[in-house]
Amino acid sequence: MRYNGIATVWHKTSEGYTSAQYPCWWQDIEAVNINKAGLTNADTALVHLPLEAVIEKNDYIKRGQFTEEYTSSSELLKAQKPLKVSTVSCKFYGSAHMRHTEITAK
Repeated sequence: MRYNGIATVWHKTSEGYTSAQYPCWWQDIEAVNINKAGLTNADTALVHLPLEAVIEKNDYIKRGQFTEEYTSSSELLKAQKPLKVSTVSCKFYGSAHMRHTEITAK
């Protein structure tokens, strides 16, 4: 897997949000959902992380390297303005070099 940057993931623990940095392939995307009420925003980023990355749905992610940790989500959102992880999908196919975790975030 080739990477084009670093991503910081804030993972929720019992003490708050801890940060971890991973190499990533970050791709900004523009998508919308069409429903009865009209257009709504969909995911805004597609990110590939190493398979061993610790990340779950509803964690937060931001492109770049940040080491700050936060005790609440409101504190994190105010300070960093990260994206919220929508989906997490492990991709076990291909060679060991190609295996990765694919996430979408908005």
